[in-house]
Amino acid sequence: MSYLIDYAMQLILDCIKFRYNRRPVLLVYIIVIIVVVYFAFFNNQKELVVTEISVVPEVVVKSIHDLVSGSTFSAIGVVEAISEVRLQVEAGGRVVSVNSTLGKSVAAGTIIAHIENASQSASLLQAQGAYEAALAGAAQSGVGVNQAGNVLLSAKNAALGTERTAYSVVSDIFYNKVNNVIDDPYISAPTVVLIGSEGPFLRAEWKSYKKILSRWQISSSMLTVDGDLDTALTVAKTNVVRLINIIDILVRILNDSNQDKLVAGQTVEAQKAIIIAQRINLNATLSSMETAETGLKNALNTQKQAQLAGASDGQSLSSAQVKIALGSLRAAQANFEKTLIRTPISGVINALYLKTGDYVNPGQAAAIIANNNGLEINTSVSLEDSVKLSVGSEVVIDNATATISAIGGAVDPTTGKVAVKISVPNNSLLQNGTTVSIDFRINTTNITNEISVPLSAVKLTGAGPVLFTTSSTSALVSLPVVLGAINGEDVIIKEGVSSDTVIVVDARGLKEGQQVNLLTR
Repeated sequence: MSYLIDYAMQLILDCIKFRYNRRPVLLVYIIVIIVVVYFAFFNNQKELVVTEISVVPEVVVKSIHDLVSGSTFSAIGVVEAISEVRLQVEAGGRVVSVNSTLGKSVAAGTIIAHIENASQSASLLQAQGAYEAALAGAAQSGVGVNQAGNVLLSAKNAALGTERTAYSVVSDIFYNKVNNVIDDPYISAPTVVLIGSEGPFLRAEWKSYKKILSRWQISSSMLTVDGDLDTALTVAKTNVVRLINIIDILVRILNDSNQDKLVAGQTVEAQKAIIIAQRINLNATLSSMETAETGLKNALNTQKQAQLAGASDGQSLSSAQVKIALGSLRAAQANFEKTLIRTPISGVINALYLKTGDYVNPGQAAAIIANNNGLEINTSVSLEDSVKLSVGSEVVIDNATATISAIGGAVDPTTGKVAVKISVPNNSLLQNGTTVSIDFRINTTNITNEISVPLSAVKLTGAGPVLFTTSSTSALVSLPVVLGAINGEDVIIKEGVSSDTVIVVDARGLKEGQQVNLLTR
């Protein structure tokens, strides 16, 4: 082959040398050169193909038992504190104060923040007074009918005053605050209010509420202590709630308006602050009516008990009054406690979402408190993989070892997987809230009755699936098998091999009878 190439090069030099004197001969030489180079290249390519075909592939062989016992699978987990609480706001209102800072250590019971609680404080104080009064009554020999009547009369006067005060507050807020804003041309214009479903509803409610106030004014002026105070308080509460709904709709419309636009002599932003403040007043009014209603019911119960039992059974009646007052006190304490953001555990403030002056709603996130020294990893695996694990087994997490502390007994319907908890050593460098990769090593003691191999070891042929083993001459020998379920990257072998069978780990591109070089790593 090299001789032909040298000869071709000599012809090229001759052509160059005699290119001016022998033009016909030059053409012949060029044709010969092309033919010689073509056959030289074609023969060289055939030699390369023959060389490539003659390469013997190298394959890795292992027994099925060794293949399974050394296999692993991975999952993603989240590092979390064992003791952690996510605090939420339970009562809506303005944040009055925030007593802690991000990263600060706090003890269990520490108050993180205060929500405005003027009405709740008043209700609590009133309930405490009622409870103390009940205790004082229990110390007496009995509760007389006349005394019970005086208590009822006092409760009726309080209820009557509360109902009339509620009308005055609601009337002032509607006519002097809400009415002026809704009646303003900017808000009442069709281009603003009538957009969406709330605009027409607001205008209809606005008109209806004027009629409600007129009827309420008449009924309130005619109401006496001998009237149906319980019904009057119920109607008053309904009217207050209805005005609160009107204010909520109006606030949403103002939020969608130009904040610098003048409405009823004030900017939209200023009017919105005024309207929100009136909503707080209405909440306080509603709370006072509920307190008056409770006091009226308690007084009625006291009178009935006194009338039925008289002085002879005063001790049992007084005990009942104490329980009633205690129930009201605990209810008031529970409502007051909702305005306090209190941590139930000791730990570090990992997140703080409240700022003084913010308006918050019930259910809003407040803070996250956790003990960052005690960590665990939460992850989940498939049901098939969970049976291969056991509590106490070691796992590898970012080149460090940890231990499985708990395995769920069934599939979590939320994730569709089985939950797994992993204990983190105290000297671990993992941080709370980080995401880590977890490598699980299969526990073969849990799968002794099940033979599985990697999917790459299975060769699908026209006669069915096979595994490859090797003969004494290093030739591939096919082993027909019956396949079962697929678990991730592995497949169960029902029939055809045993755990001691030595197979080729990767059968892709191989065929029966092919000569191979064996590797056992």
